[in-house]
Amino acid sequence: MLMSRILILIRKENSDLSNKKYIDAVERGGGSVVLIYDSYSIKMCHYYLKNVSGILLPGGDCVGVLDFFLIKYAIKHKLSLLGICQGMQSMALYGSNDKLLEIGNYNHKKEEGYVHSVELVDSKIINIYGRKEIMVNSHHLQTVAKSHNFLVVGKSSDGLIEAIESNNELFQIGVQWHPERMIDYDEKSLELFKTFIGQ
Repeated sequence: MLMSRILILIRKENSDLSNKKYIDAVERGGGSVVLIYDSYSIKMCHYYLKNVSGILLPGGDCVGVLDFFLIKYAIKHKLSLLGICQGMQSMALYGSNDKLLEIGNYNHKKEEGYVHSVELVDSKIINIYGRKEIMVNSHHLQTVAKSHNFLVVGKSSDGLIEAIESNNELFQIGVQWHPERMIDYDEKSLELFKTFIGQ
């Protein structure tokens, strides 16, 4: 079986270690990696998007033009899509003029490990995790008020949107937490990547 090729957007504000965790998670999930950088033009991105089966939008500091281009491309070409932290926020904001909102506290900006629970509704992601309440890490200071083109399928106990997904059969899922940092101690986080990659 050929390995699924996953395109990962590399953001300049992320450390080499952070970027390596995304790469390692995709490879451990059974995929091969194609990298593009947020300094690339959209024309350059078209070249790298050839023959990929999925797109990973990572965490970061601010939503960029490439985020929305890659989301649009994934929808149009029916590719798998995984948005993590800021990547999920980009998916939620896609198709709107909404902006990110400050949470106003540090309850969602913690060290590694399980930080809070997320309540899931019936969805593709609940089929992966196998339960309605899961524990996740948390590393963000911003949030979104609503999701415009993807269904909200998970929220934290304080009401923040934590998981969104498409309303079709495709794996197009956004999560507010960082499953790539959890794969060594949370088997369902690795299962999320395996399902994304199609293994």
